[in-house]
Amino acid sequence: MTATPTPRVTIKDVAARAGVSKGAVSLAFNHKPGLSEATRDRIFRAARELGWAPNLTARTLAGSRVDVIGLAICRPARLLGLEPFYMEFISGVESVLTEHSCSLLLRLVRNLDEEVGLQESWWRGRQIGGSILVDFRADDPRVAAAQRLGMPVVAVGHPSLTGGLTSVWTDDATAVTEAVRYLAALGHRRIARVGGAAALGHTSIRTAAFDEAAGALGLAGAWQVATDFSGEAGARATRSLLTAAPPDRPTAVVY
Repeated sequence: MTATPTPRVTIKDVAARAGVSKGAVSLAFNHKPGLSEATRDRIFRAARELGWAPNLTARTLAGSRVDVIGLAICRPARLLGLEPFYMEFISGVESVLTEHSCSLLLRLVRNLDEEVGLQESWWRGRQIGGSILVDFRADDPRVAAAQRLGMPVVAVGHPSLTGGLTSVWTDDATAVTEAVRYLAALGHRRIARVGGAAALGHTSIRTAAFDEAAGALGLAGAWQVATDFSGEAGARATRSLLTAAPPDRPTAVVY
């Protein structure tokens, strides 16, 4: 006697359960406009009830634990490969996740709006169990989005930028202040700083700390130049500082 195989659940079944078209199901899972939040929720609920999802997310929609952590980085791939910080950061994250049999889902995005959409798609599609957010800006839209979704998040940024999300951060202000004080103690009165993208929150914190420290010490000159973190931009900024005529030429540079 041969057992009858269980019919495979398809997108058509999900659409029928939710009372929508197959196109609407596709829009929901690809996070495309054109659906109300109520319709999206109904589609996701129907998919979970049937144990269906596109590609690799089917298992997680059936109710099992999601052992994947999301990380989206708003940097061009070329620059990401040149920046030692993120290579070490990702390596550190991976080493901890491996100990807990978890995986990292990494994606490069072009802007914050794209990241908000991606994070929501990941979470609603149950592709991730939580996310790591980096490179915070002032009034960062990801804070409200994470809170609205109820998505577990670790925010890598100063609490003044992360809106109450669980945060880990380095003390950027103290580091910059101590660097300026140390150089001043060595006798430098004209100090420059080559920093990162001005829109990033930690850049703003470092910029403010540099200005405050220079002002408190009464330095004769203090200059700051923003870059995109690439070696080429850093070199250009350094050349522009060191080829300036006195008294606009620094005797020390903070990076």
